[in-house]
Amino acid sequence: MVASHEHPFTYALNTLIGAMHPPAERDGRTVEITHRALAENILRATGFGLSANYLWKLRTGQAVNPSFETLEALRAYFGLDSLDPLTNPRLAAERGRELALINALKGKGDSAALELVLRDGLAHGTVRAEAVAAMFDVLRRIEAERDSGG
Repeated sequence: MVASHEHPFTYALNTLIGAMHPPAERDGRTVEITHRALAENILRATGFGLSANYLWKLRTGQAVNPSFETLEALRAYFGLDSLDPLTNPRLAAERGRELALINALKGKGDSAALELVLRDGLAHGTVRAEAVAAMFDVLRRIEAERDSGG
């Protein structure tokens, strides 16, 4: 849903949504999170209600000047420290890479997706090779403990 000619807010929002809720393949086609499901997730996470129709307008660029309350709800939903990533596509892309990595590590995707996210993270400095190696060491210890019954 992200296009190069989008308003900076629209681009940033779609980048963050795509990273937090990566499109899935179902029956040979790509399926994105619905606006209704997104609205429900935002309400559950922040207590702030946005309609599915309003989210559609924000995502398609038909509305590009949301209220401060809406921006705050989105900031909280995406776990942002400031509103800057919602107005700066470069910052949105950086946070999007972080969200994609978090989702990949949570198992929301296959191993190919995890590899892509890790490669991208290494290339952009979001992930350090030492951190990945440390994670593998921890996983090996956990598996060894589990296998030994401890």
